[in-house]
Amino acid sequence: MDLMKWEDRAPKDLWDAFAGLRSEMDRAMDLFRLPDASGLLDRTTAPAVDVLETDEDFVVVADLPGVKREDLELSVAGTLLTIKGDKKSEVPSEKRKVFRKETWVGSFTRTIDLPVEIDQDEVKAELKDGVLTVRVAKRDEAKTRTIAVSVK
Repeated sequence: MDLMKWEDRAPKDLWDAFAGLRSEMDRAMDLFRLPDASGLLDRTTAPAVDVLETDEDFVVVADLPGVKREDLELSVAGTLLTIKGDKKSEVPSEKRKVFRKETWVGSFTRTIDLPVEIDQDEVKAELKDGVLTVRVAKRDEAKTRTIAVSVK
């Protein structure tokens, strides 16, 4: 028969009790959080972003339905790629009233910290069907190289 070690889970002092309470509150509040937006200076009303890596570059894909090309601004500095923009609200009319609104409007900024230095001269962006695709080339020293091993 295996025995389990008994652990005293009672708080040792007042601060220990508060730490436990905070942990429980954080766990409870996780149920109400929006999907993780882990860029620097993000807001919950910012677009969803996927970052993919290949041997040659990074591909950043952002969902931007309703955002026009002239309302977007991209910048790169060091390892940071920043996407700024503005999604304008559709103005309701007498014939068309808002019954329910779940989409976000307003200005946004997403700053993505890429893990390696990027080639600032090799950044290409395309906005098509509400999806922004940004290809950011890695600097030559950051690119993956295959090295042949000779067997003797």
